[in-house]
Amino acid sequence: MSKPILPPGKRAIFFDVNQTLIRKQLTFEQCFRRVWEEYAARWDSEYIPSAEEIWKQYMLQWRKHHKNRVPPSQLEELQRSCLQTAMTALAVPVPASFARSFLQEARTMQSASKALLPGADTALRTLASSYRLAIISNSPRKEIVALLKRFGLADLFPGDRIFTPGSAYEKKPSPHLFRIALNAMKLTPRQAVMIGNSWAHDVVGAARAGIDSVWLQPGSVRSKEAVQKPKLGKRKVYVIQSLDQLTELFP
Repeated sequence: MSKPILPPGKRAIFFDVNQTLIRKQLTFEQCFRRVWEEYAARWDSEYIPSAEEIWKQYMLQWRKHHKNRVPPSQLEELQRSCLQTAMTALAVPVPASFARSFLQEARTMQSASKALLPGADTALRTLASSYRLAIISNSPRKEIVALLKRFGLADLFPGDRIFTPGSAYEKKPSPHLFRIALNAMKLTPRQAVMIGNSWAHDVVGAARAGIDSVWLQPGSVRSKEAVQKPKLGKRKVYVIQSLDQLTELFP
């Protein structure tokens, strides 16, 4: 059986970032709990809520409000508000400014734990010699820019090829962000391909915009080669285990 390859005529490759190019080694919850334990160890009080208690209370507040489709620009403010409400509910005696510094430490810890996926740099630089590379991510733009710079990838993804949502409506899996990217880069859907780890956000979102996709799923297929799945609507979908398999797919 011949190896699967993407249809000819591709001119650009869109990438998700988190868990596609860069992996999280610590979750936000893990960082939240660790930072809380560090803070709690410094306090001299008869009662300090455990990391489990404060996390549950925080998530209770988060679930109440996050479903209201808050714009990405307001997420940090919402996080602070949820933490402040959680601490008030548990009678934690801290100033109002505490939530900001606490969450900043948790985010810094999580960012420091991130690492480039194996094979990412080599695969990207090989593909960049023949294709335009771009980012389509639901993460905040400033976070994406900082990560690309940190891992030496900024030269492969110019600022005008980094696409992040300006509103909740534009977030993947809505096709809106994909269409913004296509229009900005003067591409038709058939000239692009989306690569990401999320079936719902990356693969389904791309298909809604008429774009073929590559689903990164480490350990999900037995073969060491790229595998073609049944079509999603009219769009082709491929599965790879690692980024170094990408060069197999592109003619």
